[in-house]
Amino acid sequence: MAEINLDAHLLINGRWEEGRSGSQPNIDPGTGETVGLVTLADTGQVQAALDAAHRAFPCWSTLTGQARGAILKKSSALLADRIEDIAQGLVLESGKTRSDAIGELRRTIETLAWNGEEASRISGKVYQGVVPGSTRLSVPRPLGVVVAITPWNFPAVLVGRKLSAALAAGCTVVLKASEFTPYTARTIVQTLIDAGVPDGVVNLIYGDPGPVSKQLMASSLVKAVSFTGSTNVGKQLAALAAPNLIRPIFELGGHAPVIVWDDADVENVVRVTAPAKFGSAGQSCVAPTRYLAHHSVHDALVDTLVAKAKTYKLGHGVDDSTTLGPVAHAGRVASFLHLVQDAVAKGAVINIGGKKLDRQGFYVEPTVLSSVSRDAEILLEEPFGPIATVQAVETIDQAIALANAGEYSFAAYVFTNSIRVRDELVRRLNASNIGVNQTAPSLPDVPLGGLGNSGYGYEGGTEGVLAYTHLRLISQSAG
Repeated sequence: MAEINLDAHLLINGRWEEGRSGSQPNIDPGTGETVGLVTLADTGQVQAALDAAHRAFPCWSTLTGQARGAILKKSSALLADRIEDIAQGLVLESGKTRSDAIGELRRTIETLAWNGEEASRISGKVYQGVVPGSTRLSVPRPLGVVVAITPWNFPAVLVGRKLSAALAAGCTVVLKASEFTPYTARTIVQTLIDAGVPDGVVNLIYGDPGPVSKQLMASSLVKAVSFTGSTNVGKQLAALAAPNLIRPIFELGGHAPVIVWDDADVENVVRVTAPAKFGSAGQSCVAPTRYLAHHSVHDALVDTLVAKAKTYKLGHGVDDSTTLGPVAHAGRVASFLHLVQDAVAKGAVINIGGKKLDRQGFYVEPTVLSSVSRDAEILLEEPFGPIATVQAVETIDQAIALANAGEYSFAAYVFTNSIRVRDELVRRLNASNIGVNQTAPSLPDVPLGGLGNSGYGYEGGTEGVLAYTHLRLISQSAG
């Protein structure tokens, strides 16, 4: 395997520079060893990034959509050319398997290309006027400087999604990327630079999340903030954004139920949901987590999930035979163990897994729990790991009550061959992203947004680009 440099620094006004607020190690979750470092911005550098984005906005916003889109499409092509090298770094700093890393980068390539095409399709509407001979125009205009804050769990596709939508709309960006996966953000930003994005249009910073977020949200230059992360942090950001009325676009926590009805093919349920449950070590806000099985298929579902869990080979992503990698850091291990111990203390049965592996790195076993008490924390708190719970239900009312329990309303899944059951479940589920007899991936051509404590605003599709614009209403008649 070729040697790669996983160090990451700041990009401000088109120039790379070291952060002046110290550094922290970039840790390989598969070994616990340092593979690089990331330098952190001080307050002056954060302000410089904001100022650069502000200065670059007039020129970038007045470019044609075709010109902006051409840069995004070229960036997509460059990322495709570099996919093998970037995947290697993504594996090392995130703990993903190579298959998961390549899959995520392909989604990022698709996202950059799609938003590149969408940049030239942004348009307004013409409405009939209210007086004879008049017209009304609804014209989208870019908002201005956007702050994008991205997490570590999907560091490629989320950086690509936020940057490409905002840039397609004509906004400039200050990207505050995760310090756990700095290399991936750095390499995607580099493709934009190499594709010809002007100085200051994209700025990349790393830093202590709390103070940096406070400084960014306190700036009157910022017009919108796009954040993917926990509900708790999202609420804090919303409060920080409120004084300046910064537009929030938030994708927050999820705790997806999977309703498996009596006529469902249990083997197919597991075949379809397991890649989403255990892929990226279960660290996804749309991961199926709480299986609610009709009592007649409950035992079969538990047995089939356990059989599937036994097939995973835990290991480092650099090994092509690995099918399940580590979780991201020691904090995720501690949370996993706490949730398992709490559930067992309240009566849950560990059907498989439940432990940390005794080896270097942050490895936990794929886990299935049954007989989980309704007051167990794992039914209320997003586990963000390779763990699934199975509960038996008797009626649709009971399934809905359990599915809608808790604070999250993001993804949900339904498996049934009955049109009547399907329609009732879809109608009553409190979720914004529902998969029926399949998973429900987030793709660039269709809008997806959280609901309730899972966020607000939309990413993806035309709506995801228009989220960074203001629709001006122009009423006009002949002089």
